[in-house]
Amino acid sequence: MQNLILNRYRPLEEAGAGGFATVLAAWDTRIQRRVAIKCLRLDGYVSPADARSPREIPGLDEARTAAMLSDSHIVGVYDFDASGAQAYLIMEYMDGVTLTELMREEGALSLDVATCVFEAVAGALETAHENQVLHLDIKPDNVLINRQGQVKVADFGLSQLSHAAGYGRAAGGTIGYMPLEQMRLEACDARTDEWALAALTYEMLVGENPFRVPGLDAAERAIEQAEVFVPSMVRGDLNEEVDEALFGALAIDRDDRFDSVELFADAMLPHMGDARRGARELAVLVGEACDDGADCDEGRGAASAFLPGRGGSYAGLSVIDRIAPRTKSLVARLWAAVVCGFAAFEAAANIPACMTIAGRMEPAFWGVVGVAVAAALAWPGAGAAFAVGTLVVALALSGSPFLALALALAGVAWLVLGGARHHACANVGITAVLAGAFGFAPVAPLLAGYFLNVKHAVAATAFAVVSAFCLACAGSLDLTGWNVFAFGAMPGASAMEDAALSLVASPNVWAMAASWLVAAVVGSLLCARGNRGLAACGMLAATAILVLGVIAATRLGGADFPDVAQLAPALVAGIAMTCATAAGVPSRE
Repeated sequence: MQNLILNRYRPLEEAGAGGFATVLAAWDTRIQRRVAIKCLRLDGYVSPADARSPREIPGLDEARTAAMLSDSHIVGVYDFDASGAQAYLIMEYMDGVTLTELMREEGALSLDVATCVFEAVAGALETAHENQVLHLDIKPDNVLINRQGQVKVADFGLSQLSHAAGYGRAAGGTIGYMPLEQMRLEACDARTDEWALAALTYEMLVGENPFRVPGLDAAERAIEQAEVFVPSMVRGDLNEEVDEALFGALAIDRDDRFDSVELFADAMLPHMGDARRGARELAVLVGEACDDGADCDEGRGAASAFLPGRGGSYAGLSVIDRIAPRTKSLVARLWAAVVCGFAAFEAAANIPACMTIAGRMEPAFWGVVGVAVAAALAWPGAGAAFAVGTLVVALALSGSPFLALALALAGVAWLVLGGARHHACANVGITAVLAGAFGFAPVAPLLAGYFLNVKHAVAATAFAVVSAFCLACAGSLDLTGWNVFAFGAMPGASAMEDAALSLVASPNVWAMAASWLVAAVVGSLLCARGNRGLAACGMLAATAILVLGVIAATRLGGADFPDVAQLAPALVAGIAMTCATAAGVPSRE
């Protein structure tokens, strides 16, 4: 008969092994349940023949104290004891994967998933610190995720035990996730765990850990001299507030960090994603991993070591949520290149230096377009800024300095409020120029509501209104579209100024502009929760507002009711965006 561990637990299989511990899946013969057992070798302190009491083992009391922690985000510990040269941690069985395996498959995580993990780990650390317990080994291997998308932290207190047992110089920590004070064996506090959480979060967002290098000496140099990427420059769904909070928690001097993990979380979470949606996404990804690995139910759900998923079903996960952050960023950059290139193309066609007298394109023409495309591929906000700049120059050279000034001011406000930093905000704003060229400018407020939070939606839509107004002065006199085929060439100064005065004095223009802004706000508010049903209602409500705007503008213009051609742009755009909600709703920027 197989020997029982601590006369109670029957080993089923080995689930993983590390430098000083082995993880077993086991069966509790008393309570009849599956458990995970972490077996820690204490060869440096006891041997099977040693008569010393387990209570004399350095670090064991600290580990036992940590085992008493109770939190929904901490792996439950049922028992902690020693026998001979082994200490045994009897833990809750987790049917799932580690964060290590998840990131190995996914790379940088979606903002919602990263938010879910960050919130859970931060909560676990807050509970521990309130109970005067430090973890001191926060790393992806110690973050477990089950089939329900629940995130839990394992191994509280084991860093003290491992250090006491002689495993590792740096108090049981792991290179890449411990700050200088831990590596130098200085006194640690809550800010030590805070640094580890920040390093973990950086890795989730960017896809790599710049501090994970071979050897402690190299690790110290990496922390002191590392050239790290700014997260908001790597992905378009982050803002500068996240950068500031992350780098604050990663400060070399602990006195420069947040005073607590709670304060760090308070600085991060308002600018991150939706943790609830992240949990749903995690449940799908973990279920996929376990189904493909076929071992989660047979013992791989112990505290460390799970098989990564490969392919599988994404049932229940929206199309939007399936797209990896890097893919989203690539798509955003490619689209920005298209719309910015188009805007620069039309602007350059109205800049004399770019055209011959005969109307042929000079090399400067293609230079302007090329710069716009290259800038957009590098960073959509940069491409949008350049494209708007070319339109401003074109308006100014056409003899319309007031229109040029209006577009410049609107462009600067839009870029400062979000367009320069966020891919979606940049793309929505500049897409208005492309859509307006073909008579579908009303899609701009719908896109803003679908992709952006309220602040960014208002900024992008306001820019869309101003750009539509300026380009409508080329001849169409209609915010709905400026018709690139009929009015691609800007007329002389007097014609543009007369058109501008006419539009400003028309109440129907103001009614239309107001409907765009209201539609963007309503759409954004109803899409913010990420629920596809609410999002569809948001798009329908926004479409109705646009239609009412067209009707009001028509009545103010002296007609009884708009014809089909006048209603078609808003209706077609609304139907298209309502259908888009079936694919899901992207995270709010």
